[in-house]
Amino acid sequence: MRLAILCRDETLHGVRRIAEEARRRRHRVRIMDPYRFLLKAAGGVAALEFEGKPFGGADVFMPRLGAGISNHSLALVRHLGVSGRLVINAAGALDIARDKLRTVQLLVQAGLPAPRTAFAPDPAYLPRALEAVGGPPAVIKLPRSTQGRGVMMAETLEAAQSIADAMWALEHDVIVQEFVREAKGSDLRVLVVGGKAVGAVRRRASKGEFRSNLHRGGSARPARLTRRAAILAERAAGVCGLDIAGVDLLRAGGELMVLEVNAAPGIEGFERTGGGEIASIIVDYIETRWKEWRTSGRV
Repeated sequence: MRLAILCRDETLHGVRRIAEEARRRRHRVRIMDPYRFLLKAAGGVAALEFEGKPFGGADVFMPRLGAGISNHSLALVRHLGVSGRLVINAAGALDIARDKLRTVQLLVQAGLPAPRTAFAPDPAYLPRALEAVGGPPAVIKLPRSTQGRGVMMAETLEAAQSIADAMWALEHDVIVQEFVREAKGSDLRVLVVGGKAVGAVRRRASKGEFRSNLHRGGSARPARLTRRAAILAERAAGVCGLDIAGVDLLRAGGELMVLEVNAAPGIEGFERTGGGEIASIIVDYIETRWKEWRTSGRV
């Protein structure tokens, strides 16, 4: 099998580990920068060049681009889909996952619990947006944020207004979301592969920080994956159409809710806490999808 991992940084832990596991199984792996592709459409055919040369293709393409995926990279993934290539995760799912508001809308439509959320494109409605989520302190997010970047805490109305004004001046929309104080800077990251929850870690924010992301200095420890958490994570990944997803869950009032759904979840936290088989599980799934793809006659 020829596997192409689309990523701008080949040193990322998850990219490196998935590539290592695939190569250990004798698969051919290329880590490819999406910005080095030229997309072409002519004569009813969608074609590609890579680094100035015609691209022979791969059997499976795996975008590892996260919520920060650019319009250019998303166009590439769409182009691969149009040309009949097997892509894990597909463009439509990536487009949903990179948009925090769209994700919340789909979660609500499916009846899944999520923090109270408001979206105010007009600055005049910011106070009402804060009121809708229970008032400050509140979390203010950019619709597209990753690894905790673009996620800010507003302790007061004045702080929220300053953050929002700065974002609107830069022509960025903002999402206002409930701050779940009961979570105490902790969340449960559940990894879903092929519609099945395969592991969980408890992430905790560092002192003085509310974001639990490992890239923000957070820590991770093993966590028991309960049936309720597994079902909720699996449903959230399915709502977004993701084959592989990291679903972040919070506990409030004794109940779990979905905080975020990530399309390119890191696996370092799982491996640090004894989940060394995660890269193997992901490659198992890629191999299964490729076999099904060949059997269906789409190759």
